Amino acid sequence: MQKDIQPKLNTNTIVTCACGNTFVTMSTKDAISVEICSACHPFFTGQQKFVDTEGRIDKFAKKRKIAEEKQKIISERKSSKKTAKDTLTQSGSLKDLLEEAKTEATSKE
Repeated sequence: MQKDIQPKLNTNTIVTCACGNTFVTMSTKDAISVEICSACHPFFTGQQKFVDTEGRIDKFAKKRKIAEEKQKIISERKSSKKTAKDTLTQSGSLKDLLEEAKTEATSKE
């Protein structure tokens, strides 16, 4: 069996949480930093908490807002196309529309 292949065990490893809680444990590292510990985890505290380390909620809200704005623009375009089609069907044929445009142009001059 080979000697000294196991890493050295540090019996005084300090674990530091993002909430500020610290405790001592055993590890091969000297110090460990964690995002959630038993002092701040919702399961242990009973409080609801959003764990959003990378801004995922904000990214989702921005994407949703952009999608709603695009949907609004699309619906406005569809409604404007419908009104243009309604005017075409109400006024009659293309020949009638051209004659109306000519008479409006001559009346403006």
